[in-house]
Amino acid sequence: MKIVIVGAGMVGYSLARHFSGLDHNITIIEKDKALCEEINNKLDVFTVEGVGSSPAALDAAGIGSADLVIAVTPSDETNLLVCNFAMQNGVEKRIARVKSNIYTTNADNISIEKIGVTTVIEPEKEVMKRILQYVEMPDVLETANFQHDNIYLRGYRVTEDMLIAHKDLAEIRQLAENAPILFVVIVRDGKSLPPTGTQKLLPGDEIVAIMPKESFKTFRHLINRKASKMNKIVVSGDSLTAIHLAEALQPMCDQVLMADPDLEHARFAAGMLNGIDVFHIDCTDSAMLEEINIRNADCFIAAGKYQEDNTMSCLMAKAEGAGMVMALRNDARYERLFTSLGMDHIIYPQEITLNAIIEKIQVVSIGTHLRLKTAGIEVIRVRARENSPACGKLLRDLHKYFKRSIIIGCIIRKNSVIIPHGDTVIESDDEIMIFSSKKNITLVNKLFKPGLWD
Repeated sequence: MKIVIVGAGMVGYSLARHFSGLDHNITIIEKDKALCEEINNKLDVFTVEGVGSSPAALDAAGIGSADLVIAVTPSDETNLLVCNFAMQNGVEKRIARVKSNIYTTNADNISIEKIGVTTVIEPEKEVMKRILQYVEMPDVLETANFQHDNIYLRGYRVTEDMLIAHKDLAEIRQLAENAPILFVVIVRDGKSLPPTGTQKLLPGDEIVAIMPKESFKTFRHLINRKASKMNKIVVSGDSLTAIHLAEALQPMCDQVLMADPDLEHARFAAGMLNGIDVFHIDCTDSAMLEEINIRNADCFIAAGKYQEDNTMSCLMAKAEGAGMVMALRNDARYERLFTSLGMDHIIYPQEITLNAIIEKIQVVSIGTHLRLKTAGIEVIRVRARENSPACGKLLRDLHKYFKRSIIIGCIIRKNSVIIPHGDTVIESDDEIMIFSSKKNITLVNKLFKPGLWD
């Protein structure tokens, strides 16, 4: 497949690295000369130095023969214009990252599809969805939704009060009755255990389960985590994300406060938010945190423009007695350090955006979709092809190759979600979520790509 990526920031670069590793023909358009040189030195891609919305740059990138165009520059207007030019050049799939909601909300007189966009990626909305998942179930370890939010992945530490404690997986399946739930990861004392029917779950185990949306209510019952509202949430930040997040949290909380370090932005936020108190304070200052009585906050979320301030304000809020704290960051370095200091969750907008784009494309034959913090397991997304070794086989017959190191988590077949069992047969064009360590990627390739079996 020939893919043209416009914009070589963190998302554009990560997309180029991802797809070039899957043997696609990649061209990147980037106006920064130094960045183009860096990409040429690191990746096997073709670069065009120029403005992404320039017809000349798009022509040099071979827009007329592209199968897919992905526009991820910092400018919404540029991304939309790129998709319009791509449409005029006959490109079938055209993806635009759109940060502002002015083009997608209450715009009855504007059709973003007619502009030329076949798929819109809204980073802010994707980030808010992830944060809301953590707020919904505060002690969750892992959380992600797939397939247009029809597949849920949740990770927890088993506690004595859970129905699943001291029961094996076969007993848990009986408790779940007709709700399909598959436990794909079990970690005890830092070691992974095979999720077989006879495996018991003990307090202290870290588990990851995958399920269709309809099974989530049953899952909550099994782990004894009922839906409840928080009393007080504080959102800190001088960004539109912070404003929209505060608004989205209102139904989930009795009281939402917004703390804004920028006076003008605070006034702007106050004008947009109804029923939410907005304070002009800097949350890296402990005296100001006391002013908003941070010790009574069930949750503190730092969603400002500057990631270091987000990190520091979370650590300060935790030290002053706040409950769960989470920060938005684009740099994954020092994650273990921050969590050891009391950070509950770190949200990476660029990574969430990258995964959203990969999922929306739905043409990738194989590739890592998500890295779990638990036990270094990766979620690998595969599309089974005709004549591949796994196609037409019962899962129980594939276990001799898996050696319990590869777990089939779910199968998407013609928009239906299947939680598999031993009698499940893999069919051609099935989309499969596989849980495995990175070292098994070669084996996954052999099983799901035609012509690669020894």
